[in-house]
Amino acid sequence: MKKLVIISLILLSLSALMAIKTGKSIFYADSYMLRAQGVEAAYWNPANLVAGKYYDLWLPGANTGVYVQNNALDLDTYNFVMSRDKLSDTDKELILNKLDGSLRGSFSGNTSIFGYAFSNMSISSSLNYMGSFSLSEQYLDILLHGNTEDQYKFDKHLNDISALSYADITFGIGGFNIPFLPETMPPIRFGMSGSVLAGVGSAHTERYDGYLRSSIDSGISMHQDIDIRTAMGGQGFKGMIGFASNPMPNLEVGLTLDNILGAINWNMYTKDQKYHFEADSVYVSNLEDNFYSQTSAEEEVESFSTSLPPELRMGVLWTSPKLSLSSDYVQGFEESMVTSSIGKLSFGARVLPVYFLPLSFGISLGNSKSPFRASYGISFKSETAEIGVGFQSFDSLIPGTKSKGVSFGSMLRLWY
Repeated sequence: MKKLVIISLILLSLSALMAIKTGKSIFYADSYMLRAQGVEAAYWNPANLVAGKYYDLWLPGANTGVYVQNNALDLDTYNFVMSRDKLSDTDKELILNKLDGSLRGSFSGNTSIFGYAFSNMSISSSLNYMGSFSLSEQYLDILLHGNTEDQYKFDKHLNDISALSYADITFGIGGFNIPFLPETMPPIRFGMSGSVLAGVGSAHTERYDGYLRSSIDSGISMHQDIDIRTAMGGQGFKGMIGFASNPMPNLEVGLTLDNILGAINWNMYTKDQKYHFEADSVYVSNLEDNFYSQTSAEEEVESFSTSLPPELRMGVLWTSPKLSLSSDYVQGFEESMVTSSIGKLSFGARVLPVYFLPLSFGISLGNSKSPFRASYGISFKSETAEIGVGFQSFDSLIPGTKSKGVSFGSMLRLWY
């Protein structure tokens, strides 16, 4: 039983496949809107695409961010289960209480393809990939305790899998001052960016219905229907507008609205993958027989769209020669693969002990959909380049056995 539980936990955590904009944001736990400059500003706040004397370059693959996390499992849980010769009822309840109704996980990544910023404009491209997973606590309950109830029902509410991948070609322009403001107000910059999206692939649960019943007279019966809608090849668009201002010499505030008119239309290889599992009147005496049946089918469907709901972000940044502090608040208008309807607050800091060695720290406060995160990064900077790496721990201040997920970010920025 213990080995079966371990295998299930590992498989579930690996199956936990929302969204990273650029790799360096991991250094600051997503508190990055007003820190992004050059090519990155088109993805975070195009108001800061300000004309300068340098040209900014992105190289293929050099700017990458990726994370995987879940809401319940860590290495401590694994070690705890493995240390028991037999799981007691208390041990089983401890494991189930960690799930909070379901095991949920997510995966996200972003990789640069190319980027070039000049004057107050930029053009760039990146690859985005993300997914999410949810499995009802009832499955593990049955695995640990057996079928203690007459009937279990399974539906899409707690059982879901989704994945999305697309590439963007993004053009940004900014650094414009809003005209006709009162003289008592500080100047407010604004900018905009638009992204042409090339859909690579999409998958989401269209239907999830099932039950498990048991009785002395009829044994165990199980029916499960799963429909997953998939597509390969699509096109779409999303836009962003951003504003930024410096009300004080060392203080900057900003606001963006992302995913304006955001959607991807899928019109190639659109199909439903249908799976059906069934078992009727199963008793212990016939378990060695072919006691269940399964069928699968593929059905073509009409074109469909993936919505990218609008997302509001507000930020503040205070800077000094040796230290900078920032805070971002982000709120999606709807729940989706790329947005959360529950707001998130994050804080970032950059320390410059020596001029060529920036150190980065960040904290993102958790909510009911995503855990607490702590970030650490280090860079090496010269007059023409900056290169760095960053790490992030989920639900644990320090990466280790209590982490429920990890992130890695890399960045390479060149200017001349």
